[in-house]
Amino acid sequence: MADEKFLAQLWATIESRKAGGGDSKSYTRQLLENPSKIRRKIIEEAYEVNEAHQALVAGQDSKDHLAHEAADLLYHLLVLLASADVTPTEVYGVLERRHRPA
Repeated sequence: MADEKFLAQLWATIESRKAGGGDSKSYTRQLLENPSKIRRKIIEEAYEVNEAHQALVAGQDSKDHLAHEAADLLYHLLVLLASADVTPTEVYGVLERRHRPA
């Protein structure tokens, strides 16, 4: 069963591609070499998450489809973060500070 450990593995793979490791023709590498493409994919995937959610709420789609679209968005967001040298740990820190009990 996948869990947050997989996100760490995915991040490591993205960082490896960024450093030049792995297949030079990988999709991740192509995205990292074209920041405007990453931004377009984020917009596209966010739209698809929204559409899948609307359809689910209307009883016209499945949770599985929403999960697939969310996975696409999360992957592309991680690639975007890597391209800007922002780590998931930094993002987690922001979330933790925002949600820390007063």
